[in-house]
Amino acid sequence: MIGIVVALKSEASALLNELSQLKEFKIADKPAFSGRLCDKDVILIISGIGKVSAGLSTQMLIDKYSPDFILNFGTCGGINNSVEVLKYYAIDKCCQFDFDLTKLEDVPLGYIQEYDTVFFSTRTKGLDFLPKSVLATADKFTSEKSDIDTVNQIGASLCDMEGGAIAQVCTSNSVPAVLIKGISDVTGSGTHQDQFLKNLKAVGEGFPEIIKKVIIAISDSL
Repeated sequence: MIGIVVALKSEASALLNELSQLKEFKIADKPAFSGRLCDKDVILIISGIGKVSAGLSTQMLIDKYSPDFILNFGTCGGINNSVEVLKYYAIDKCCQFDFDLTKLEDVPLGYIQEYDTVFFSTRTKGLDFLPKSVLATADKFTSEKSDIDTVNQIGASLCDMEGGAIAQVCTSNSVPAVLIKGISDVTGSGTHQDQFLKNLKAVGEGFPEIIKKVIIAISDSL
C-alpha cells in the first residue's frame, strides 16, 4: 500500500486518470481516491494547502492504511538558479523555515527540539533518474526578498507549503517519506505569482510519467 498526499486536485488530476479501479471517498472530509497504479494499491488524499492540512492528512493515511511509504508530489517554487522551471526534483532533505525559536534559545532557524534537527531526511534511494534538491517549507507563498534570502541561507533551493510537515510526521511514525517536486516558478525569472499560475497546469500534466517511475523504483528499494 502506498499513501499519496497532494495539496491540490489540479496537481493530482493527471495522475488520477492513470489509476485503475478508481474510487472516490472522503477521509475526515477531505477528498480521497483509491485505486491501482504500477500493480500497487494506492490511496491518494487531497490535503489542501499548508502544513497543518498536510500533516493531518499524512497521519490519517498512516493510521488508517499503514502504507509502505508516503509519497508527496506537487508544484513548488525555485529560489535560485540551481533549479529550473518545469523540471522535476527528488527531495533529499527538508526543513520548516518558519519554525523559529532563535529569540528564545541559541538554536538555528528551523530547529525542532524533540527531533534535535533542522532537516528531516527523505528517501531517494533508486531515484537516480531525478536530480536532487533541498526543500524549505513554510505556511506562506515565498516571494518576499527577506524570505528568499532566508531560504538561501539555510541551504535550500526549493520552497513549498507542505513537504516539511509531511516529512516530520513520517519521521515520527518511522514511515519512509518520498517527496517529488515540479518547479512552477523561479525567483527572478518573471513575476513570481503569474509564473506559478501559468506553469501549474503544465507541471501537473508531467507528473504521471515521473510518479510511476518513482513508485516502481521506491518499491523495488524497500
